[in-house]
Amino acid sequence: MAGGGGAMIRSLAIALLCTVCLATSGALAADVEPRAFRVDSMPAIRAEQAGKPFVLALWSVYCEPCRDELALLGQFKAANPSLPVILVAADPPEDAPSIASVLAQYDLDGIEHWAYADAFEEPLRYAIDPRWRGELPRAYLFDADHQKTVVVGRLDREALNNWLATTQRR
Repeated sequence: MAGGGGAMIRSLAIALLCTVCLATSGALAADVEPRAFRVDSMPAIRAEQAGKPFVLALWSVYCEPCRDELALLGQFKAANPSLPVILVAADPPEDAPSIASVLAQYDLDGIEHWAYADAFEEPLRYAIDPRWRGELPRAYLFDADHQKTVVVGRLDREALNNWLATTQRR
């Protein structure tokens, strides 16, 4: 009987560990599920961030430089947890599994995720910035008054830190 009790405890411990692992993997998947970005999403984002500086970064699963930027933004958010960082995947809805896969590769805790809700992307791009023609990566650094600095191409740590220092002085 004494030997059987140890096996039962071990079985219960393994079952508990499996349950915790499954629950955690579900939570991670939920964290990566992007919100649907529509033509009215940009005004909603600005309203949600009223009076606060924030970073809005546009990326795509097909953009290799964007992956470096995702890693950088994850590190930046970890160092500045109170500063909103928002990602928008400029990919059609059918790429949702690829979007989730890419996002899961990076430490993006606390970063809000959006993805295009429509394959017809021109109206979505125009809603973000009428001057934007789709080049990626692209980032917008908004101050507390929502005056924006546009970064076309790869965003770097120095540009982010300089922007942050400027916004904190205001």
